[in-house]
Amino acid sequence: MQWAGPLLSFIFTPIITRILSPSDYGVADFALTVASALGVISLFAMPQTLMTHFNDQPNEEWQRRLLGSVLTLALIIGIPIGLLIFLLAPSIAQHTYNNLNYAHLFQLIGGAVTFGVIMNILPTAAQAKLKIRWGMIFSATTIMATVIGNILFIIVLRLGATGIILTPVFTSISVSLVSLLVMHGLIGRPSLNLIKMLFYSGAVLFPTLIASWALLLIDRFFLINYVSTEALGYYAIAGKVASLLQVMIGPIVVVWTPLSLSFLSDPISRQRYAIMSRYFISVVLIGGLGLGLFAQEILRVFTRVAYLPAAPYVGFLAYIYVFSAISTVLYTNALADKRLKEISIATVIGAVVNIISNFILIPQYGVWGATVATLIGYGIPVVLLYFLLRKRFPIPYPIKKLTIAIVVQFCLLIVGLFLPQLTFSTLIIVKLLLVLCLPSSFLLLGLFTPFEIWQGWLVFRGLMTRRVPDSM
Repeated sequence: MQWAGPLLSFIFTPIITRILSPSDYGVADFALTVASALGVISLFAMPQTLMTHFNDQPNEEWQRRLLGSVLTLALIIGIPIGLLIFLLAPSIAQHTYNNLNYAHLFQLIGGAVTFGVIMNILPTAAQAKLKIRWGMIFSATTIMATVIGNILFIIVLRLGATGIILTPVFTSISVSLVSLLVMHGLIGRPSLNLIKMLFYSGAVLFPTLIASWALLLIDRFFLINYVSTEALGYYAIAGKVASLLQVMIGPIVVVWTPLSLSFLSDPISRQRYAIMSRYFISVVLIGGLGLGLFAQEILRVFTRVAYLPAAPYVGFLAYIYVFSAISTVLYTNALADKRLKEISIATVIGAVVNIISNFILIPQYGVWGATVATLIGYGIPVVLLYFLLRKRFPIPYPIKKLTIAIVVQFCLLIVGLFLPQLTFSTLIIVKLLLVLCLPSSFLLLGLFTPFEIWQGWLVFRGLMTRRVPDSM
């Protein structure tokens, strides 16, 4: 379900962008950024802390008291924060949008903080307790509430930016009520000693989570002061299109870490892990290039002409998911060697550099400055983590070949941006040829060998043959 959210969101994009102007989309995107920041702060890493300590004692009474304590601590932190945002909503709207008419957006966000806390913590407890049916109920509720919210608030009532905010608020309320109904028996009396322990654990994890959030969304707080809400809307929709890469690789990412950890303890298997990583990163690079080159065509199909200025940013924002894929590979490497400190160090340094880059670049270059700062912020943790890990837990990644492959992909993306005016059919053919240049370069670099390609074809043909009915 980690990738179902972006997919469901993208499904509604053609409808939403035909109702909202780029400016309204930008207004809503910034408000959602504020909501996500409040979510990270109010949760105080409690879902992660809950997962860490849930099975410390294998008895139900411990789990009940732990869940009750987690909820209590998160609500103690979250309720005052939500109330403060609700009261300061007019000032926030005036400072960010220079328009008091948007104050109700922040009032909605502040009022929903409590439900957001419950929505995140109770399903996490169900996951820790391996309650698959409960998880299916919560997932189904999330999907249904999101669909209903989009249809009711955006399509039927035409509430614009307000509808964009009301949809996740409605979803959080729905999931919270359902999870309380299903799981109320698992919530025990909170313990002061447990709350103290949870606070300490949360404080350890909190900087890393804030850093991860900052890498993805901190640029909005800079952009709102230097570009129009219309330009912010272009940036937001470009990020939405780029997130298709997350949808494509989502199923792989979900199984990558647990599957890899099952064999990484064997030194002989590290060679196999390096080969798997090579394939994975190569596929992600091809997907990112395809999105970048065909961004304009995707926007024409899924949005409308008003959003076409977003196209040049898509290929560069896709590097968020390229670097995230590489981070997944290295993150698993770090977990296998119990190097959690290195993960935190790399993430925090990346976030700090990202903030500094935003501060320097956005005032002068606007949306392009944010795009470059994002690339820098996501790229630095990958490089740092690689060098921090390679001595104690060496895995024979073909790092030089992968680096050249990334440079080749970047150059092909730049070529695609500066293509001259061509007929539609000619343009499509040229872009397809540019995409095909990338796997061809992989072959020349040795990232793929002819034998591996042949073996892959045999596997694919075998899978297709099995699907053909015997009667045929």
